[in-house]
Amino acid sequence: MNNHQGPDGLSRRSVLRAGLMFGAGAAVAPLLSACSPSSGASGSASAGNLGDWTSASIDWKSQQGKTIVFAGSTHQWVTALQPLLPQFQALTGITVKMDISGEEQYGSKLPVALGSGAATPDVFMVPSYGQGVGSGWLAPLDNQLSGKLTDQKWYDLSDVYTAAMDFTKWTDKAHYGLPITAEVQTQIYRTDLIPTPPATFEEVLSTAKSLKDSGKVAAGIALRGKPTAGAVAWPAAGYVFTYGGYIIDPDGKAALSSPETIKGVQMYADILKAGGPAGVSTWDWLEINTAMQQGRAGMMQDSSNALADLKNTSKSKVADKVAGAVFPSVNGVSNPNLWHWIVGINAKSANPDAAWLFLMWATSKPTSLLLAAGGATPPRKSAWSSDAFKAKFGAADAATVQQILEKVDSKPMVASWMHPKWPEVGDAFARAVNTAITSDTTAAQALADAQTTAVKALG
Repeated sequence: MNNHQGPDGLSRRSVLRAGLMFGAGAAVAPLLSACSPSSGASGSASAGNLGDWTSASIDWKSQQGKTIVFAGSTHQWVTALQPLLPQFQALTGITVKMDISGEEQYGSKLPVALGSGAATPDVFMVPSYGQGVGSGWLAPLDNQLSGKLTDQKWYDLSDVYTAAMDFTKWTDKAHYGLPITAEVQTQIYRTDLIPTPPATFEEVLSTAKSLKDSGKVAAGIALRGKPTAGAVAWPAAGYVFTYGGYIIDPDGKAALSSPETIKGVQMYADILKAGGPAGVSTWDWLEINTAMQQGRAGMMQDSSNALADLKNTSKSKVADKVAGAVFPSVNGVSNPNLWHWIVGINAKSANPDAAWLFLMWATSKPTSLLLAAGGATPPRKSAWSSDAFKAKFGAADAATVQQILEKVDSKPMVASWMHPKWPEVGDAFARAVNTAITSDTTAAQALADAQTTAVKALG
């Protein structure tokens, strides 16, 4: 979702799906169609004020003179990073060439380049972690994390949200990437229409129905309904996880027909039937975000990144009338879905140490503070607590989202989204959710078919 589709919605997550579906044997196409060196970046980061980085016990100049290629999609993190690249070059003597593409294009061409065994990009945003690890495209990073080019005290992993690091831990307990963003499923509501945000799904249903019936808004709630793994699957999964269910369980088994999963999907469908918008079966991130911005919906539940656009007076008609709240709970437990973009090092890179220095710098505490001030959402507590970030995101909303990030359990999400067979299972789950929304078919009936599909896919 540029932030959110990459945030423009979930086209960013649709990138994950596209990436997963590309095989290593695809025909080779050139990746580096539009590389620009870091010297061409513009920005206000001072190349001379490097004390926050040189204080680390790291030989930043050990790879001086090297050139690395960073590949990524259009995203707010990249936008915030580019003006800082002259600082990295001054610190290390390493030149960074940036290869940035639109999200759909990136999700298509990256697997082609990596599948061909290309040594570049050296560092890249990972649209499909499962495929990246499974195909051997990502270098393991644990030796680097404990190696001579890391100052563990300075890097301070305790400052990184636990869920974010868990997100990058593969089934072999190794890390093949580092998280660069943090977003989590958040309840966003109109303060002029809803004095107190709903605390349970039953309250969400009642509030959404009342608002829609009142005629004050076209929809009491805006949620995704498009039947793909990159659309409705993400928010509906937050319902499933909060009810205690899984889509793919920790043992890699299909869990679509469990009582908890059925309850979550049925509630999601009931809420949309009672208070959702017309035509919701095709809605994705863009549609729900637009509905909220235009004042046509009373609330939404999606990525926390949406708050930035909804609070932007140049984009939103309700900028002064929206707030974030914690995701609803079941029996006092709330476990919304989440997402972290990951960056990793190409296992074929000829410059792994230079690439690691880039990761150290880009994900460090001082750089994260600068990125947060530039509108990114790094997965560090210090960044979310900073005055510069609060000024952009809103102090109250930053505190709300930070509260969610500190408590959320990423394991149910990781078990599904990081599985190599997620595209097939995710699409089956999404179709079942869509069927429950748009017909008289119960969630149990719809998920029974999805379970059959998932069992076959998982083997």
